[in-house]
Amino acid sequence: MVGRPIGPATFPRPDHAVSDVFLARQPIYNRDLKLEAYELLYRHTPTATVAEGADTVTMSSTTLVNGVLNFGLESLTGGARAFVNFPREMLIERDFDLLDPRTVTIELLETVPCDDDTVGACRELRDRGFTLALDDFVAGDEYGRILELAHIVKLDVLGKSEAELTRTVARFAAYDVKLLAERIETATTFATCSRLGFSYFQGFYFSRPEIVKRRALSPGLSGIARLMNQVLDPAVPERTLEDSFRADPALTIKLLRIVNSAAMGRSGIDSIPQAIRLVGRAPLHRWLALLLASSAPRGDGIESEMVLAALERGRLCEVMAENSGRKAAAPALFLTGLLSTLDSILGVPMAELLKQIKVSVEVETALLHEEGPYTPFLQLATSYANGEWEPAMQLAEMMGVLADLPRWYRESSDWAREVLKAA
Repeated sequence: MVGRPIGPATFPRPDHAVSDVFLARQPIYNRDLKLEAYELLYRHTPTATVAEGADTVTMSSTTLVNGVLNFGLESLTGGARAFVNFPREMLIERDFDLLDPRTVTIELLETVPCDDDTVGACRELRDRGFTLALDDFVAGDEYGRILELAHIVKLDVLGKSEAELTRTVARFAAYDVKLLAERIETATTFATCSRLGFSYFQGFYFSRPEIVKRRALSPGLSGIARLMNQVLDPAVPERTLEDSFRADPALTIKLLRIVNSAAMGRSGIDSIPQAIRLVGRAPLHRWLALLLASSAPRGDGIESEMVLAALERGRLCEVMAENSGRKAAAPALFLTGLLSTLDSILGVPMAELLKQIKVSVEVETALLHEEGPYTPFLQLATSYANGEWEPAMQLAEMMGVLADLPRWYRESSDWAREVLKAA
């Protein structure tokens, strides 16, 4: 997923739009029938019952992108561990580096061959603290090297007799692994597997996969590709990367969720430049590659005016800060203005949105409580954009920006239209 630059012109240019994204999660229980984890499963429609319609890389990357960037793992699993399927390509690319080993188990698909590259990647992810699970494992002794590195082996127990299961359990006795019985559909099968020493359990007997849905703001494919090229080029300054994110609210939201997923222990993000520095160029490029692999062209543009309004408001807050003695706070105020409309676009309450994208106290206080130093800027930008002239004029006069406000708003609107046209 890394390598040569990608040509944005090869992609159709979709408008920014809101679409529904889907994911299935199926619980995994321990021997005491307490929730241990959720397996995240690819679904492309709200009625799909199996993962189909795409290759394994697309399915896995889409599941990862949706789980981390569109839903947020914490809200998706409630703090339980997430099992995420990895094909060979994602394993070799070390895409596990993008995840937190405390919250994610890497589940190696049964189609992954056992070779030196695979074993090396498995050893590396284990060294980095990840739990490695082998999915639907039926391979022979040639997979011994991977078995020695695995923590969990998942076995399909549907239709297996007790004698067959006994032989299977004995086969893994020589390895330091725990067994997970999947496709349990009856109480009898659960009792048998429990008696034979299985540690974890999954199947229709407990719960069918639950499809969850969320609205997501779709970034343009050309914007993703252009940003990937910029991130790869060490000659491209950080300010250029910042401008690319500023032009695309969808990418900004995903950048903030990337920071949150990395579990960096920060108190909150104050601006786009800070988020870029925290993530780093190499991880950022890999996330963009996953996002590109999971994206599909969309051309309805149903939310383009709302996206334009978000950019206008962010830019106006920034310009006011730059010209009223708060220049140091300008990046944070751009972020505040940008985020202030995205709850309406995504159909998600602001409080829930901010749980998924940790921001600084000042930004959060302005967005949630209309308090703190950023609130007057946000209130003025909002009132003026909405044509609420009386409160806007009063606030502008109090802040000493009344004479310049109409010009700043026109400039902000022109800027927003230009960046959307170029996206």
